[in-house]
Amino acid sequence: MIEWIIIGIVVLLAIVAIFYFNKLTGLNNQAQADWNQIDPLLQQRLDTIPNLITMAKRVMKQETELFTGLAKAREGAMNAKDIKGKVEANQQLGSLIGTLYARAEAYPEMKSNTTMATAMEALSGIEDKIKYGRQRYGYTVQEYINSTSQIPGVLFAGLFGFSKDKWPYFKADDAARKAIDAGKLLED
Repeated sequence: MIEWIIIGIVVLLAIVAIFYFNKLTGLNNQAQADWNQIDPLLQQRLDTIPNLITMAKRVMKQETELFTGLAKAREGAMNAKDIKGKVEANQQLGSLIGTLYARAEAYPEMKSNTTMATAMEALSGIEDKIKYGRQRYGYTVQEYINSTSQIPGVLFAGLFGFSKDKWPYFKADDAARKAIDAGKLLED
């Protein structure tokens, strides 16, 4: 009788282990697939920025600090080697792009320049796709983290070599959290 109980427990543990291995593998693969959707969009964004800066410089001459920041942030994003580095660099870049949009509102000649408007619209479309991709990626990463952090998943995650810190989150950059001074933007 005890043999059957032991066999039953072993079979149950094997079933649970297989379930968690498959679940964690599936979430890991989904996080990679979600990242693979975002990565080309981030590259497309990086490819669009130089032309946008060149056009904006003609109109927004006094915004050299912003353009320098964009160029440095773009370079940092291009040089990032791993997903965590890319996430961090692109968060900073996204914040600066938001600042560019906000400051561009103070320049009516930018709105009337069709080339600039087209470039801003293209970048805005890319930003929207990135936003959607980040949302999907974030949900997958959250489920992965929950599965590797909660009992009994945490036991099997360690056993199978899954780390809860493998997939980084996109977070708002500190600069993005600051309120925009509309009065300063509208100064001539």
